Amino acid sequence: MSFSVQEGREQSAQKVIARYFDALDKHGPGGMRSQCYADHDRDGIFVHIKSFKKESVANHHFRSATFREYIEQLAMLCGAEPSFSRLEQQQTFESIY
Repeated sequence: MSFSVQEGREQSAQKVIARYFDALDKHGPGGMRSQCYADHDRDGIFVHIKSFKKESVANHHFRSATFREYIEQLAMLCGAEPSFSRLEQQQTFESIY
C-alpha cells in the first residue's frame, strides 16, 4: 500500500501510523508482519508493506475495525484512499535477525 500527503502534513501522517501500530501491538493478529516506510528523498511519500502467514489471517485483518479506521484516517489526511497492490514474493534474504 502506498500513500502521499501534502507538504506540512507528514507529522500528522506519522501520528496516524503510530496509532495504528500501537493498536497492532495491543490486538493485532498473529502471523502478520507490518512495516511502514517513509521515502528518504521525497517528503510525504509512504509505503506500507504487510505480509501474512495465511490468507485467512489477511482476510480477517483487512476486515478488522483497526485496519478500516487506519484507512479512513489516511484517506481523510491524503484526500484519497491509499493505493493498494497485491505483491507475490519472489525471493527473500534476511541476515539481520
